[in-house]
Amino acid sequence: MVMAVVSEHGAGVGIDDIAKASGIAKPVFYRYFTDKADLFLEVGRTVAETVVAETTAAIDAADSPRAKLAAGIDAYLASIESRPEVYRFVVQHRDLGDYATIVGLHATGVIGEFMRQAGMDSGAAELWGFGIVGLARAAADRWLEQRTMSRAAVVRHLTDLVWPGLSGSAWGHAMAQPVEGTAENVGDPYGSDSAP
Repeated sequence: MVMAVVSEHGAGVGIDDIAKASGIAKPVFYRYFTDKADLFLEVGRTVAETVVAETTAAIDAADSPRAKLAAGIDAYLASIESRPEVYRFVVQHRDLGDYATIVGLHATGVIGEFMRQAGMDSGAAELWGFGIVGLARAAADRWLEQRTMSRAAVVRHLTDLVWPGLSGSAWGHAMAQPVEGTAENVGDPYGSDSAP
């Protein structure tokens, strides 16, 4: 309900606007939320859970390391593109910190697993995971404000930017190898020979 009001009225909507648009008296809101900040935090938590679920599901569904990178970026962009005002509302109230940490930890786990399977030290996985999430988030924020290209082009450019660093590092060569039980990059829509 709150997210529908934010989507319709924009990121600058306040508690009075939300109560009026939803037809619910302000005192009723305060039965469920201690104050305005609590309401904003709950909206942020809901958005974060959705972004995390969509992004991690896309990463897990892709087969190759490069495909996982592109799929995660694409899912994140698709998520904020589908609800831009809600995303702006959450960013404005600084409630996205937790979601970035969760996605960063998931990316760390994915990268670390590839490294461990290759018999390598996974100590750098956390830096890579959080670095990728930070890069994608900053670029996505700008793209949401200045749509100078399609989402597919953004995904391609960000993947092309990050992938050489991952695959070109000493341990990154191991990531470029197919993991036992997964498909190779052949025919992969996010693979190195094609754009998403």
